[in-house]
Amino acid sequence: MFERDKKTELGDHVTSLIDADMRITGTVVSSGDIILAGGVEGEIKCRNLLIEDEAVLTGNVNAEEAVVAGQVDGQVNVGKLRIKDTGKFDGVIKADGVEVENGAVVTARFRKKRR
Repeated sequence: MFERDKKTELGDHVTSLIDADMRITGTVVSSGDIILAGGVEGEIKCRNLLIEDEAVLTGNVNAEEAVVAGQVDGQVNVGKLRIKDTGKFDGVIKADGVEVENGAVVTARFRKKRR
């Protein structure tokens, strides 16, 4: 995840950064990866999502893989979800796999993914 030298049929993967001083309201869409260091209120749709320690997402995630080291309040619909020891999650999880590190704070309802 987040390795710049990997390629797809469409070319190089692109990683977009939502910096710590940015606050976005609305829908963020990328065919590549997103690193969230700031704040988003709305929805993020991307290939892979990394939510850094101080970042906050209030809304929904649709991605192949998401790593939460910051705070998420909302629904995630992902293939794999990893919640790091600094992560805080409150919402609904729809995932094929979930990994939660010791120390993470999680209040979640699990829903079955539709195939």
